[in-house]
Amino acid sequence: MRKQFIFDPQKETATAYLTRMSPVLGALRNDGASIANPQLISSVGLEEKVEIENEVCKAFEKTISTETRRVIKMTPGKLDDYEDDYKNELRLAILKDIHKFNNPAYLKGSQTFSIDAFVRARVPGVTKKVIGMKRGRKEYEMKRESHVKKVMAALLAAKGSAVITVDDIWRNQHLANDSMTLSKDQIWDVMAAMEDASYLEDLTECEADYKESKYGSVEQQGIIDDFMKDMSIYPEYEMYIYLQSLRLRLDETTNKEIACDKRLIDLCKASPEARDKVIYERIVIERPKSGIAPNSEFDEYVSTTYIETTYRRIDRNVKASFIKKNLEETDMLAILNHLINM
Repeated sequence: MRKQFIFDPQKETATAYLTRMSPVLGALRNDGASIANPQLISSVGLEEKVEIENEVCKAFEKTISTETRRVIKMTPGKLDDYEDDYKNELRLAILKDIHKFNNPAYLKGSQTFSIDAFVRARVPGVTKKVIGMKRGRKEYEMKRESHVKKVMAALLAAKGSAVITVDDIWRNQHLANDSMTLSKDQIWDVMAAMEDASYLEDLTECEADYKESKYGSVEQQGIIDDFMKDMSIYPEYEMYIYLQSLRLRLDETTNKEIACDKRLIDLCKASPEARDKVIYERIVIERPKSGIAPNSEFDEYVSTTYIETTYRRIDRNVKASFIKKNLEETDMLAILNHLINM
């Protein structure tokens, strides 16, 4: 494999490397959208293509390990023995879309994403799949279960009753907003599996017995909207600090780099309560972890101590709110993914 395709953390960050390589991968995969040097692409053989894909995937490894540990910690006792399986499934999910990472052909507008955000967007699907693997369930069974749950959630919201029959689900399958249509027998099989005691032992709280009326939690958008109302108490500059910290910390972006963010500086300057957090003196970032150039110089920045204390304060309040609201694990992950991708 040629040197230009190899990731060297001494010369560029993982984010910069992946952003550079994603159009190359897209063109090698003939996705019909990515733009790359045609002579370069035509010179890559099958063996080198495989080596390139493996090399690019390696740049995600640190975040894959971090996310796997985070999910296992958030689902105590559910996935403890499945760490390797979880990592492998997360790798496969990332490898499938790896050519889309900050690829101009797939971006909407000028917004780009961190490695953290790219990986976390695939966590909910992988979590469901691995839990299904643990229960010995096939992928098509989980898709059918998801279809039935969506219909039940919609009916529960409309009827206000937990008594939902097979006929109710069969007649209202359009409420799932997917392409699946099940027969009554198939719906009955899904509901029977959901009632099985051994099946229930391995469910996360969010997937508990439908007779306990917990299907309201499937409507995660309502939960997210409600949570975001609570977050509105924070001024814009504090929310910006918190969101940037969530997005960038797994990339090992430092507080010093966040402090030099032009938008953050402008937000603080515009607020009487935060103007004194802007420090007017020369600062040099010698070895940045983000996409900025080495040895970048700035004449003003936001106090790094203020950034750290703000992040910790809001993060502590967010976690306390999770506990207070008695949120399910998948709901917490949905909220975090929403915050990261705002």
